[in-house]
Parts: sequence; structure tokens; C-alpha cells
Amino acid sequence: MSSPQLQPEEFATPAADKLDDIVAMMREISRQSDPVEIFREYATRVRRIYPVDRVLLLRRSLSGDESIQATVIDDWEAPVHPWADSDRFQTITGGMLVSIFERGEATIINELEIDDDDNGRDYLADMRSLRAIPLFEQGEASQMIIGLKTEPQGFFEKDLPALVWLSNLFGRSIQNLLLAQKLKAAYQSVDRELKVIGEIQRSLLPERIPQVPGLELAAYYQASHRAGGDYYDFFPLPDGKLGILIADVSGHGTPAAVVMAIIHSIAHTYIGSHDPPSTFLNYLNRNVTDRYTAHSGTFVTAFYGVYDTRTGNFKYSSAGHNPPIRRRCGASDVTMLDKAGRLPLGISKEITYDDAEELLYPGDRVVLYTDGIIEATSPMDELFGTRRLGELISNCDLNTTTIVDSVVETLERFTQTSTLGDDRTMVVMKLQASMGHPLYGL
Repeated sequence: MSSPQLQPEEFATPAADKLDDIVAMMREISRQSDPVEIFREYATRVRRIYPVDRVLLLRRSLSGDESIQATVIDDWEAPVHPWADSDRFQTITGGMLVSIFERGEATIINELEIDDDDNGRDYLADMRSLRAIPLFEQGEASQMIIGLKTEPQGFFEKDLPALVWLSNLFGRSIQNLLLAQKLKAAYQSVDRELKVIGEIQRSLLPERIPQVPGLELAAYYQASHRAGGDYYDFFPLPDGKLGILIADVSGHGTPAAVVMAIIHSIAHTYIGSHDPPSTFLNYLNRNVTDRYTAHSGTFVTAFYGVYDTRTGNFKYSSAGHNPPIRRRCGASDVTMLDKAGRLPLGISKEITYDDAEELLYPGDRVVLYTDGIIEATSPMDELFGTRRLGELISNCDLNTTTIVDSVVETLERFTQTSTLGDDRTMVVMKLQASMGHPLYGL
């Protein structure tokens, strides 16, 4: 359908002028991020470089039949863009435009003649030359730009390669930009939801640190994502005792946060005895395994200790959790509370947990922590480790709050980043000398 007859070169836009216009177009487009603004700039510049009297946009009908949708671009300040679902598109069934579109090829007709009964006659009225540029998607022409002129012999075969190339690269860049915008909007939506999940999760953590005679407490929690799987809690118990729980759900982000919320719910429905502490872990394990983790592969490490303010005794049980470290005032090394430890929660409901106990002295510092603390890495991939953690609690004059601050500051210097690879949680205990303690003065 293309004509072998070419118009004399003197009627074409000089090559230097075209280059200047294309450079100016690319420079302006590079400043834009809005697809509508980019399309407006592109359409205006291309019409200046390759002047026409009318431009049509064709696209495949949304109904999927052998029809197309067409519209005229006549307002260059607010052009119709080919991806828009606009009322300005009208359906055409049969006729020259449908035939050209179905061929899906770059086409020039320099002696345009329209039948009186052609369904696209209104779009082609008074036009004598036609140029069709297909826009491809998944190997098929999904859209087409039709340039029209009132005079015959209006288009050049030599312009087709550049126009097909330029139009399709531009169309692909627009599609990528639209996809990027949709992806950004989706990420923002997800981030808003994660933010809410994080806020809900943090609301499950203790609202305040309990006041316990002879025991100073502090806690620290920071998720690596909006929400995380670390958990700590306090349980005031009869006879001057306090239960302290720290747990770490496998994985990160929202799935871990959901399991963390489940653990919180199960823990706060427990009405049995907390002595020995293993009975509490047995209850958590049975319920979380039966209802939530048996087939998911998720597990939870946990450490639960019960401190007795009357005796200074700290009885504990562990489900695969990092053993807390204890440092006695004046001691040169640390003690690991590692005498009771079994598999994590959620692996098998047949597991039963055991207990151990440690007598705490006035001045003793005990740090419960998750692996996000000791497994933090330096830029040289060196682990922070328990040795550094133990060194940070060597000063007897530090209180629990300053211990937390010291650990957090040291971690940031050690890792040289504020970005967390894992959730970080600590509970710090310091035993104070009091007249009510049986070891007062030792």
C-alpha cells in the first residue's frame, strides 16, 4: 500500500534542524517524570519534526473482536494518550483503518482514496496522504499512530525506519514509567499497611517497665522492618515474683510479626502456674504447634525466667534461645545462663522443657537478648558476639538504661550503619542491694 513516488528533498525539514529538535525533545523529556507531560512534549515535538495535518490514535478494541478504537489528537496542550481509557475513543468495525491496523506494519499511502461507505471516513475526510506507525507489545501491534496530510505525496519512505524505532522506544519507555508508578503506588500502599502492622505489634509490647523492689529493669526493641518477630514481656506473679519472657520468631517482617502476635495472645491466656518456668513454655509450645506452626516450618526461640525478689533466685527455662549473659560486679568474665535448653517452640508438641536456676547477687547484671544483637556484623563481616556484649556490662556503676544506650551506640559504631539486618531486642536486669535481699551486703 506504499507509494514508490517520493516528494523532492527540498520540501523536507533539513537534517540539522531535525537533530536540534530531537536533542531539545530528549533534553526536555529527561526533566519530566509525569507520563502525560512526557507524551505531550513528545507529540508536540514529533509533529514539528514530521509535520502533519491530523493525527489519529488507534488501539485494539477492548471487546477483543475484529474492531478497533480510534480518536483524533487535535489538542496538543491536552493530547489523548494511547494508554488512556478515554471516552474520546470510538469503535470502528471494518474499513481501511481496521485493515491497516490488522496488517500491523509501517505503511505509507500517498494517493489516499476513501470509499463512501468506509466506517472510518469521518476520520480520513479531506486527507490525501496517510502514514501508519505501529506500536508493538508482546510481538503484536497493539496501537498505531496515523499521520494524515491534505496534499498527496505527503510522506517519505526514508522516514519510516526512524519513526518506527523512535515511536516504539518512546512507547516502551512510557509503559515502563507507568509500571514504575503503579509499582511505587503499590509499595506505598504496602508500606502504609506494614506501618499499621508495626504500630499494632509495638502496642503488644509492655507499655511500661514494671517496678520491682530490689530489681532495676530496662528494655530495648527495634525491628529491622516496619514489623518484626522479636518479643519481650513481663508477668507480675504472686509472692513478689516476676516472669520475664523474650522470644524470636524465625523469619522477618509481617509473617514473623503475625506469629509474634499469636505468641503474645497465647501467653496472656495462660492461667496456670509459672513455677517452674518450663510449665509456661510447655503451654506455649503445645498451643502454637497445634494451631499455627505444625506445617508452616515456622519456629520460635524463647527464654522464660522467673525472678524471686525474696530470695534472689532466678529460675529459667529455654526453648532454643540465646542464653542470657550474667556479669557479677568485680568479676573478670561472664556467666552464660545455659543450663536449661531444648528445641524451639513450634517444632513438636511432644517436647517438654526443663529448668535451671541461678542465684543472683546484689550488683549482678543479666542481659536477655535476641540474635540480632550478637549476630550484627561489621563491614568486614565480623560478628558482634557475646564477648563484646559482656564487656559493655563490666562497669558496676552502669544502670540498666545506660547499659542499653551503650550497647545500641556500640552496635551502630561496629556495624557502621543504622540499617538493621535483623530485629534487635534486649531486656537488662540489675540486682540492687536492699535490706529485703537475703544476700544483702555480700
